[in-house]
Formats: sequence, C-alpha cells, structure tokens
Amino acid sequence: MGKNKNSNKSLLPFVSVCTPTFNRRPFIPYMIKCFLHQTYPKDRIEWIIIDDGTDPIKDLVENIPQVKYFYYEEKMLLGKKRNLMHTKCKGEIIIYMDDDDYYPEERISHAVDILTKNPNFLIAGSSEMHIYFDSKNCLYQCGPYKQNHSTAATFAFKKELLNITKYDDQNGLAEERNFLKGYTIPLIQLNTLKSILVFSHKHNSLNKEKLLENCEATKTVLSRYNVDHFIKDPELKQFYMKDMNSVLENYLPGRPENKPELNKQIIKMEEERNKRINNQKKMLETQQKIIDNMNKPIIKEIEELRREYEDKMSEKNCLINDLLKKIKMLTEELKIYKK
Repeated sequence: MGKNKNSNKSLLPFVSVCTPTFNRRPFIPYMIKCFLHQTYPKDRIEWIIIDDGTDPIKDLVENIPQVKYFYYEEKMLLGKKRNLMHTKCKGEIIIYMDDDDYYPEERISHAVDILTKNPNFLIAGSSEMHIYFDSKNCLYQCGPYKQNHSTAATFAFKKELLNITKYDDQNGLAEERNFLKGYTIPLIQLNTLKSILVFSHKHNSLNKEKLLENCEATKTVLSRYNVDHFIKDPELKQFYMKDMNSVLENYLPGRPENKPELNKQIIKMEEERNKRINNQKKMLETQQKIIDNMNKPIIKEIEELRREYEDKMSEKNCLINDLLKKIKMLTEELKIYKK
C-alpha cells in the first residue's frame, strides 16, 4: 500500500515555486508558513527565491530543504527578476508565490490539478482577486476582467510556455500584460479561494487604496467573502489583519521610496492613465456636442410644431367660448319667449 502511494507521488509533476523579493523581511516568516502548509508533496517541490534587497533574507530561509536562494547586489526591476527566476527552475510547472500575499494551502495542488486536467492550456491564473483593506476593515473584490486576464501573483504555467514568451526586463509593474502578449495567450481561470488573498499595506509598490477611488473603472466591489473563507490559521490571520501595518511602520528598508526606478514607472503610468482619462473625457464631450448639433434642427422643428399646435388650440378655445356664449344667450331668449 505504501509503495503504491509513493509511486503515485512520483507521477506528480515536479513544481518550481518562484518568489522574487526585495526588503520584505517582516513578511518572510508568514510566507514560509504559507509554503509549509501547502498540501502538495514537498518532495515534488523546489522553492526558488531571488533576492536583490539591501536587507537579505537568506538567514530566514536557508534551513528549508526545498529552498534555492539566490542573492544579487544588482537592483532589478520585477520583469527582469521574474525572467531570471525562470532560468533557475527545474520544474515542469512554475507557480508564483509573491512575498507579501497570503496563499491558501491548496495553492499548488489546485493549480497543478487545473493545468494537468486542461492540456490545451499552458497557463492558469485568476482575474478575480480579493483584497483586504486595513483602513476599511473590509474585503473587496477586484475583477474579473476578461478570460485571458490574470495578475502575475496568481500565475501557474507549464515550463514550455517560456518557449513563446518572456517578461520585458524594463517592466517594474503590470508586468503580466507583456508576458501574456496583451492578454492574447489562452489562459484558464483558477478558483480565487484556492489561489490568493491580497492585503493592502504601507509598503505596497503600487498603492492599492487607489483602487477604491474609482471602483467602477477598476471593477472593485465589496467582496462576497470574508477573510475566514481564505485563512484558517489564527497566527496568520493575526499578522495580516492586525499586526502587519504596525510592524511595517518600523521597517524602514521596505518603504516604497527605496525603489526609485519603480517609482519613476509608477509616476509615468499615472501620468499616462490621467492622459487617457482626459482624452476620453474630451472625446465624450466632442461626441455630445456632435449629438447636440445634430439634434438642433429636430428640436427646432418640434418647437415650431408645438407652437403651431398651441396656436390652433387657442383658436379652438376661442371658438368654443364664442359658441358657449351664444348658447347661453339663446337659452336666455328661450326662457323669455316661454314666459
């Protein structure tokens, strides 16, 4: 019986879990816990960690048998870092577990199951994500957006996908668009409950609070779930929901200002976004003017018809009043005659 069980395990795909990190020491003990609670057999996993931070985390992970830790003094943008990670992977399937997100215990097993049962797809991910905002004490849902869309933090893909795509080394954020070739690569959706839970925090590279500024445009609504649907472990729940932001407050290396190149991209992205919004606004205003101008002759004609109708009604009212007067006068005359 034991032999069969071991034999079945050896048939499972070997998985490379990939984690890029930069000055995220406070998160790592909880990231480790997320990794250790995975239900997928640990002897079928390697954990690739690429670290280019000024506060290296080798001391926290070096005793975990699955870890292959690589430190680089050169500071890299996320696109380049993810490309580098892929060169270290031996797995048939590559699965991302980013350093500041919570991953349910089925994260690996669910992704492997979906990919093996759907051989026509090379990649899986989730377009729907749930984000907990400490400032609101509330869980929000972002997306889903479209079938082939997914955030990189939920990616799971067959290694052969790398034969047809890679990241742009110069992308520091929203890197998935390039990797998915403008969301044209067929992607199968994962169950969000088994994939990820995101927490908005002070050290986010991109401030997630901005999602709440324009909920309609970002497809952000109150979640139908709560944190308990994702996290069962009380220690993990305590950290992510209660302790995280106060711990980060005192961890200076992780502050966003320590990522100058990324911040330049964020500013550029926001400028481009605002430009798109202004252009769209101008286009809508122009369209409205065209519609208004097209409608002017119609409105004028309607107004003329209305006045004509009112004039006719006024004439009829005068005629009716004259007739009523005549009837009254004749009625009076008739009374006199009868007398």
